[in-house]
Amino acid sequence: MMMREEIKIDGADAARASIEDARGDKSSAAAEPNTAASVGRTDFASRVARAQLATGAVLLVLENPATPTVSLRASLRAGSYFEPRDKPGLARLTAEMLERGTRRRTKLEIAGALESVGAQLEFSADPFAVEIEGRCLAEDLPALVSTLAEVLREPAFPADELEKLKQQQLAAVREGQSNTRVRAYEKFSQLVFDPANPFYTHTSERVIESINSITVEDVRGFYDTRYGGRSLVLAVVGDVSTEAVRRQFEEAFGEFAGPESIEIEVADPAEGEGARRETVLVREKANVDIMLGSAAPLRRDAADYYAAAIANSALGESTLSSRLGLQVRDREGLTYGIASRFRAPSLAAGPWYIAVSVNPSNVERAIESSLAVLRDYVERGIGADELADEKSAAIGSFKVSLSTNAGLAEALWNAEFYRLGTDFVDRYPRLVEAVTDAEVNAAIRKYFRPDHLTVVIAGDYETAPGGPLE
Repeated sequence: MMMREEIKIDGADAARASIEDARGDKSSAAAEPNTAASVGRTDFASRVARAQLATGAVLLVLENPATPTVSLRASLRAGSYFEPRDKPGLARLTAEMLERGTRRRTKLEIAGALESVGAQLEFSADPFAVEIEGRCLAEDLPALVSTLAEVLREPAFPADELEKLKQQQLAAVREGQSNTRVRAYEKFSQLVFDPANPFYTHTSERVIESINSITVEDVRGFYDTRYGGRSLVLAVVGDVSTEAVRRQFEEAFGEFAGPESIEIEVADPAEGEGARRETVLVREKANVDIMLGSAAPLRRDAADYYAAAIANSALGESTLSSRLGLQVRDREGLTYGIASRFRAPSLAAGPWYIAVSVNPSNVERAIESSLAVLRDYVERGIGADELADEKSAAIGSFKVSLSTNAGLAEALWNAEFYRLGTDFVDRYPRLVEAVTDAEVNAAIRKYFRPDHLTVVIAGDYETAPGGPLE
């Protein structure tokens, strides 16, 4: 709860007026906007070397001699989508076990070798992929690639390390049950998606039961079934020789074959009709977390992806400058943090939601205020200045992200993983600039449905009778 004077605002007209007042000096006229013309044309596509092995593995290399470092970004399609439905958590356990020793070296020996040259190699898992990030000095890239190949191709999956990791994950799951944000999203996902959907979050009891049951044989079986070069994408950017990197890549992964099928097929969830509201009781918590949202049929390859991203950005991407932030946080003082999100629109349609943390006494007001902002946005659409601001911010942020090897590697990986084309980095400013207000307003009406929201309230709070959406 914000320690400031709270001003009661009623109705969409008042909400809109306060937002427009607050945005007064945020107009694109306040600074030179970023446009496709102002940031200049780039020609990364002609500088990116793309190679594909017979196994299907793809290598992208961009030479950047401006700094004596290298960043890499890689992935394999081996996320939770591919795990058996009766083994939730197996994909993540397998990904994290990669760093816990190979047939040649223990985890301490691997960590020591990387640390001795200041190199890093990190693994994580999401619904669809195991993602890998690495960085090192240019002279140490052969050692980093060799280590990556060893970890991916020769994991030992030692039983004692699996048991340690299981205990760590069990502790994290139990700790999460006292986190109101975690509890709110958990229940929200269960109400919006069916258990077969990759965005469904299993109950903590189910996850604990599954983790306890997972054996080394389960991990090894999932690895043998899902890991391989067929889905490997590796982007390398830095002070390197393209030919040298290609030779290293071919030697390291030329026979890393893997699964026959890596395709992902997820049907869009049915759009809910009517409003739903549920409370998750978490005792002895000072704050309450609220989520208002629904399933959103947005994928990364959707024709209206950029329009939808701009629509959400103006509504609630930033707590400090969005419509929701300016009204619910700044004007009414109901929260320190509020934001709206498309959760990882990627190879399948995921959720969209507004998330806000409030004092228990402000729950109903926060819901009312958020809904008033959302309904006005759906009714009236985006303003001309807002659209210009959001385009400028998106183009500017993307340009800044390309100033580092890590940012460039991520952009190249992103383009390959989502099949956007090697010229995606060059086209991005023009793609954003081409979005029209009509397209954004159509996306607003398509994805934001204020009368068909699922609302979850998590905290030490008893639902007030007659509250919004009840």
